[in-house]
Amino acid sequence: MKQYAQILRQILQMSQPALHVIEEELFNLKPAPDKWSKKEILGHLIDSAYNNHQRFIRAEGQGNLIFSGYDQADWVVQNNYQNRDKDEVIDTWFMANQHLSFLLEQIPESVMQEETNHHNFHQICMNRLQEGETSTLSYLIWDYLFHLEHHLVQILPQYEAISGLFND
Repeated sequence: MKQYAQILRQILQMSQPALHVIEEELFNLKPAPDKWSKKEILGHLIDSAYNNHQRFIRAEGQGNLIFSGYDQADWVVQNNYQNRDKDEVIDTWFMANQHLSFLLEQIPESVMQEETNHHNFHQICMNRLQEGETSTLSYLIWDYLFHLEHHLVQILPQYEAISGLFND
């Protein structure tokens, strides 16, 4: 669905400039030792983009929507986002999602809307479905955009969800 690609690009265009103006100290501030800084949250969104990109590509050929999960907290630590350059983290997040937006344009509508109950959205989605409930790749992409905006609200308090998906 080309609308998802357009929504993602709109999210990127609206949020990237606001991310760059966050002061370094605020971007690195951890609210508690076991909580992520804004920079680490954005790093988590990089990891999410990479993981979901491969899920979206594999969806057409594998015959189901069952995908590997990943240890989100460990990935943030392993990628050492906290100690990386702020602008590099922002630009990587932007480019990973820009790349993902091009993929979204290429997915055939029939693949997006093909219904299946062979998925693990009860494990990998932010908005979890019941195990065995019928769903589609379109749902997984919607959930990705929802997840993205959920975290942008945490990073950018002035951010207002623009997709219309976040408040659905």
